Amino acid sequence: MDGSVISNARLERFRSCGVRAEAAALSGAPLTAVLEDLLLGVEEAMDTPMLGSVLLLDGNILRHGAAPSLPAAYNQSIDGTEIGPAVGSCGTAAYYGEPVFVDDIKNDPVWADFRDLALTHGLRACWSTPIKDPDGRVLGTFANYYREPRHPRPADFQAIALVAEHVARVVGRDRVANAKV
Repeated sequence: MDGSVISNARLERFRSCGVRAEAAALSGAPLTAVLEDLLLGVEEAMDTPMLGSVLLLDGNILRHGAAPSLPAAYNQSIDGTEIGPAVGSCGTAAYYGEPVFVDDIKNDPVWADFRDLALTHGLRACWSTPIKDPDGRVLGTFANYYREPRHPRPADFQAIALVAEHVARVVGRDRVANAKV
């Protein structure tokens, strides 16, 4: 396959991960556990090794949601980062409400303040998509990290969109449930 269209088998694996995550969220499982399980399933379903991350927006601050395969020290370092126009892929995506695809962290100005941190942990590419509620408000970001420079293919865009939809539903349900408490 040339990467122009996601295969039916991969599409089904992504859907299955999302459906499983939504069912777990509905059953009352903790959000972090649901997101970690979803990300691990997505990482396994990808055709290229990837490390997934979900950051949750709290006001103008990004909080660690889940990133089971990223180094813990990296997750701790970015937890609590304020969003902005040049704050890595995730901070920028949350700020503008638009996806940010960085092919090579080493050379991209969006990563100027976080470049050394990312490179120290072996991260070279990061594609971040805002997670939005049905009204278009940004709830956080879903990111794909890669250990080598990489540009997304059309099939990657399909997979990212599908996963981001499931993450948005899981996070949205969690926020509604916690608002009632």
